[in-house]
Amino acid sequence: MDGVLNINKPSGMTSHDVVLAVRRIVKEKRIGHTGTLDPMATGVLVLCLGKATRIARYLEAGEKEYQAVMRLGVTTDTLDAEGRVLETRPYEPPGRSQLLRALDGFIGTIMQQPPVYSAIKVRGVPSYKLARQGKAEPLKPRTVTIRHIELTAYEDPFISLTICCSKGVYVRTLCADLGESLHAGAHLTRLVRTRSGQFGIGHAVTIEQLERLAASDSVEKSLLSLDEALSEFPSVRVDDAEAIRISHGNRIHCLRDFVPLHPAMVRIHDQSGRLLALATAQENDFKPELVFSCDE
Repeated sequence: MDGVLNINKPSGMTSHDVVLAVRRIVKEKRIGHTGTLDPMATGVLVLCLGKATRIARYLEAGEKEYQAVMRLGVTTDTLDAEGRVLETRPYEPPGRSQLLRALDGFIGTIMQQPPVYSAIKVRGVPSYKLARQGKAEPLKPRTVTIRHIELTAYEDPFISLTICCSKGVYVRTLCADLGESLHAGAHLTRLVRTRSGQFGIGHAVTIEQLERLAASDSVEKSLLSLDEALSEFPSVRVDDAEAIRISHGNRIHCLRDFVPLHPAMVRIHDQSGRLLALATAQENDFKPELVFSCDE
């Protein structure tokens, strides 16, 4: 079974748990996800099935959108509500204008330190395993981009936010850092991923819905083809000669009227509309990154 599946992940399951459940339901061994969600979190988890696993890294790079709720005045070791309380701190509740100014300080390209309770590996071992053994090591800060933060509700000690950001952003860390900037401390209490790239929560299926589709042999109705899943990338149609060249992994000349975009990634189609390749648009040519066979 080949295609891309938008799952609405329930709370209490790891992303790996979801993969195992979907593998059991659809009888497909080759399944990968495009960015983990913590067990507490819910929402969009994009899975690539069968041959679609080849495009997982391109889907993972898409912008993410979250709805988050944080609590001021309490810090935890995991930076969320599932962790051990480290400190209950007295603080002066910030005014709305103060809170908005603090949020502005996190918009743009910033350095963010991942939480030690994360799947990032340290010498081959997931950091969260070391943390559970009391052997946690600070992780290197990473460059991430937060495009937009909207304050959607505020009733002390709870702050509700909508966040649009790049891959790699830890909302737990953002909430903890925001709490520190307000001299209050904070932790994440609720997180929903509402969008990953073009995949929104409004079109996500639950595991229960997927089970019902499987029972009626209708799982394909919930799958997007590779071409549909990559539809955020512009499409270029080429003639028969160029189609043969790129199908063999060779560069082809850019079309005269094509203006490279950033990121300059395009889908190459033949005259019939069949997806041939995913390519980077360079100054004078298209360089294939992935070449697809006729049945993909």
